[in-house]
Amino acid sequence: MKLTIIINLICLLINLITGGVCTGADAVMKPLYGDALSFDDTYGVSVHDPSVYKAQDGTYYITGSHIASAKSTDLINWQTVSSGVYDSNRTLVKEGSTLRESFSEAFAWCDGAQKLRWDRSDEDLETNVWASDVIYNETMGKYCYYACSSVWGTTASVIWMAVSDTPEGTFEFVDTMIYSGFNKHTAKLGVPQNEMHYSFTNIGELIRKGVFKKSEVEAQDWFDPNGYYDCGYGQYPNAIDPTAFYDEDGNLWLVYGSYSGGIYVMPLVEETGLPDYAAMRASEGYDIYFGKQISCTNEATNGTGEGPFITYDKVSGYYYFFLTYGGLGALDGYNIRQYRSENPAGPYVDLAGNDARDNVNTGTKVIGNYQFSFEDTAKLSPGHSSCLADDDGKVYQVYHQRYNDSFGGFHSIQVHQMLRTANGWLTMLPLSYNGETAENVTQTDIEGDYELILFSADTKSTDDWAKVADIIEPTCEAQIKGGKLIFGGQAYPLTLDDDSYTFTLDIDGEAFYGAFCVGTKDGETVMTLSAVSDGNRTLWAAAR
Repeated sequence: MKLTIIINLICLLINLITGGVCTGADAVMKPLYGDALSFDDTYGVSVHDPSVYKAQDGTYYITGSHIASAKSTDLINWQTVSSGVYDSNRTLVKEGSTLRESFSEAFAWCDGAQKLRWDRSDEDLETNVWASDVIYNETMGKYCYYACSSVWGTTASVIWMAVSDTPEGTFEFVDTMIYSGFNKHTAKLGVPQNEMHYSFTNIGELIRKGVFKKSEVEAQDWFDPNGYYDCGYGQYPNAIDPTAFYDEDGNLWLVYGSYSGGIYVMPLVEETGLPDYAAMRASEGYDIYFGKQISCTNEATNGTGEGPFITYDKVSGYYYFFLTYGGLGALDGYNIRQYRSENPAGPYVDLAGNDARDNVNTGTKVIGNYQFSFEDTAKLSPGHSSCLADDDGKVYQVYHQRYNDSFGGFHSIQVHQMLRTANGWLTMLPLSYNGETAENVTQTDIEGDYELILFSADTKSTDDWAKVADIIEPTCEAQIKGGKLIFGGQAYPLTLDDDSYTFTLDIDGEAFYGAFCVGTKDGETVMTLSAVSDGNRTLWAAAR
């Protein structure tokens, strides 16, 4: 009876994550409403936790959770490569092989945790592939697939790696990289070294190879006084949501983590794509196994913050760090935050000057729940984003979002262009990318009537669909005239930079830095603007 209840709870969680219908241990995931095409025709392809990358042949790809993936030649029109774990066309594993057979080593840690925590049999084990990321490793000449597996509601997680000669696979398992949730108990309930002991992770192998000493491992403050893994505020991470990136010198890095213990970054050995333990041991501020903490989960953020992504922009010279606050459900308030640094390992700060490790509500909010009047449905819980600084200098933000319509909590990918402000921040344009390029504007070009959204700096959520309107940012009528932005009965100075599309704006002492660019609304070209502020807010407007 208890096992059935647990299975049904897991199915509910799967539904929330994937939009699938699951009715018990023997159920197969299906679209929430109708067939997959009915949703795709409305909103486009669906990839949860999308990570964008550009293949060597110039094709754009998105990879995400549950082995879902898609591709495009223009970042506008997308084609599904794999719709998920139950897709017969999935490309992660070899033909004739199952996911569990191909990646048994990656799943072993979570299997042990499920057996110990939930007393599960081998037939009832859940198989997760979450938040995948792909990067082309120049030295290896391979596409490296980084992903994680985890037991929902715990920090029993593992990050692992696979490789392929092509972006669409098949991918072959290489090794596990980072574990979390382990303990140092030698016995529990009379069972010597239970399956959550650190020796069941790659730490045991690293000890055998002489990378670490057993005494050194057991002396680490990874464990609380009772010997359990410590992932509390400001402590150690949940080994999920990995993304790899290159720095300006061609060095390879990995960023990962979540609301459990914060976000960490570590150097990788490019020849293998695996952790560089020697570099971490030799560098100040690094844990010998987990790397360096760059974002501290804290009570002020309600313990949120996951889906980290770092990209280096050679035009501005900054590393941009994106993080999602809130929960992943449609009503749970996912929203994207931005920080930046001149160094890959930080410190990362927001536009208000807060360090991402500060015990305050940090992060410049890029987007939250919204709906323009010309849109049929509200856009809910945009998050778990990725960012692409393309070869032509354009920058794109890719994320998934949900809706308050007949599809309920289902999700689809979104691509919006981001523009650089005059002071080197990125601000996301309000309309989906449609091939536009920012060009210099004049005062005459920007004057007219607009619909405006001013995002709050907080995370907005509810537990009641009847109250969904309460968590959607309000819109208002606005006008640009005579060098001022007018809305709410007030006029605010808007200064357009000479020979540029960037501007500054003062709203009651809050400084906004933004950019103008045309966008496409209902098939027509209109002027839009976007700006981020030193109050960690974003302002959007689209011409009416």
